This record gives sequence, structure tokens and C-alpha cells, in this order.
Amino acid sequence: MAVRRLTLLAALLVCMAFTATAWAGTVTFNGFSLNGQGALNFTPGLGNSLTIGAGNGGNGALVTDFFSNFGGGLCGGDCSIVGGYLTLTTGPETSGFAGGGVFSYNFGAGGVLDIFGKIPALGINSNTLLLTASFLPGTAFSGAGTVGSVLGQINLASIMLAPQLGVYKFTGASNDDLSFNINPGCATGGHCTGSLIQSTTALQAIPEPATLSVLGVGLFAFGAGLRKKMLSQ
Repeated sequence: MAVRRLTLLAALLVCMAFTATAWAGTVTFNGFSLNGQGALNFTPGLGNSLTIGAGNGGNGALVTDFFSNFGGGLCGGDCSIVGGYLTLTTGPETSGFAGGGVFSYNFGAGGVLDIFGKIPALGINSNTLLLTASFLPGTAFSGAGTVGSVLGQINLASIMLAPQLGVYKFTGASNDDLSFNINPGCATGGHCTGSLIQSTTALQAIPEPATLSVLGVGLFAFGAGLRKKMLSQ
């Protein structure tokens, strides 16, 4: 009797464990422009924010694709985004340094990351806010010479995704924008301006329906086993 109970309990725990990992993967917004699109602006100083917005021929950093890898994913894994772009404002600068040709600045919580665009394959035929989120403390802007990157720590609880892209439980995220800084004064602590050549926003996630269905199967199996055990008695 005790052995059977332990076996059933172990089966339930295994099923519940699968709910934490089943169908886990990533959803990613990505874009690349060799000539640069959108503009980065930042003046070093405590309390100041870094922004990425319109400039250099674009409304923001270029975003051309939405990737998902859950069972083939939407659009077979790659949804083309038409007229897509990313805008960004960090929280306030909390610390930083520049010298010797390198620079690094850290930012506090707040700010906002927005991604706009159309995805005709999913019926999104007008310019739509595809993603919005805010940042946790720890966002950083660093680099050397005329090349730098922004690595943002996204607040998972703040993420809002267009419903056509799915409903997920988010388990991790990052935003990494590489830029050519037009003004090399950034490396000496001066005003930073730049043109964005690559933007990648990756979200580690578990689709909610899949998670619930796996849990349901686990509970059903557990219940069936328990019922059979009780009937046999």
C-alpha cells in the first residue's frame, strides 16, 4: 500500500515538474541594418537616461522578424515584421565611467521598451504595439571607441505582448542593441550619439495553454491511478 502511494505521488511530481519545462523556448524580436537605423542619444550624468528613437532614416532601431520556437512556432518559426522598429528609454543613470577608450554606464529601474510594426501573416495589418516593457536595475551601456551596446534587464512582470503573438509565462529576458557611436566622445565621457545596426529582444517563455494542458494530463493520470487503486480495494 505504502509503495503504491509513493509511486503515485512520484508520478504526480514528475508531471508537475514537466509543467515547468514543457514547451519552454524563446520568442525573439530581431533586426539588422548594416547602414544603421534609429538613433541612440545619451549625455553621461547621474539621473540622466539613454534613449533610442527616430533618426538615421528610421523611427527607431530596425526590427524585421519575430521568431518563436514552440512546436514549429508561429509562421513556421519566423514571422516577418513590416515597418518594425524599437524605441527605448532607460531608467536614470546610477553610476558610470569613461576613460582609456572604454566606457560603461549603469541605470536604475524604470524607462520603457516599445516595439512597433505590422505582421500580415498574423492579421496585424496596421502599425501595432507588439511589445512593451520596463527595466529592472542593472541595465548597462558599455563599449569601446566607436562601438557600444545596451544590455537591458527587463522586468518580466511588466511585459505586455500583442495577443496575436501568444500568451506566455515569461522566465527570462534581455535586450541587446549594438550601435556605431557617431560621436566618439562617448569614450571620453562626452555626449553619445549613435546609429543602431542590430537590435535583439529575446524572451524566455512557456506558452500558458501548453503548460496547463500538461498539468491536466498529469492530474488525469494521477486521478485514474488513484481511482483504480480504490476500486481494487
